[in-house]
Amino acid sequence: MKKWVLAAAAALGIAGAADATVITLQGVSANGANDFTFNYQGTLGPDEGLRSGDRLVIFDFAGYIEGSVFAGLPQVVASTETVSSSVFLTPGQTDDPNLVNLVFTYTGPDFRVEDGPFAPVSFSDLGARSTFGQTAFDAFFALTTKNNPPPEAATATVQIGVVQVPAVPEPATWAMMISGFGLAGMAARRRKLAVRALA
Repeated sequence: MKKWVLAAAAALGIAGAADATVITLQGVSANGANDFTFNYQGTLGPDEGLRSGDRLVIFDFAGYIEGSVFAGLPQVVASTETVSSSVFLTPGQTDDPNLVNLVFTYTGPDFRVEDGPFAPVSFSDLGARSTFGQTAFDAFFALTTKNNPPPEAATATVQIGVVQVPAVPEPATWAMMISGFGLAGMAARRRKLAVRALA
């Protein structure tokens, strides 16, 4: 089974879900035979900021196409490694040394590292290409900087979790949606015919 283990940004102390970084698989697009682009988006939580060196890791990216990792964000460097040291995984997860890890490292100036909390910040345009189009999700690791309260501000924080994948409607839901579109189309057609008859 092909495994895509997605890792996200970190924070000192395990943060609650409302205050934590959230990473979502934004989409997978086909570029041709055996060539798929995976795009990720995320949200930096209210209690999180960034210092140079903070990073997001996506573990065990199967089918990685050499040189394809990208970060379209300013001051974020994209790279790969086969083993990520000093990271934590949820129980039952492993870092397979035979599969590439995607690493996104912040290299800019301090960003909201004190005087928080702040409004959440969304980001996107991170990803890589793979020879596989299937997805699976697993644990993620994130390293960020805590911005409050004052004694703890500007300290590193670590978070682990599961990368979210947008829900795909069940077959029954698809059937209902298609039926609804059909009924709406029939109603519009009947109305159009009735208007013509009156004219």
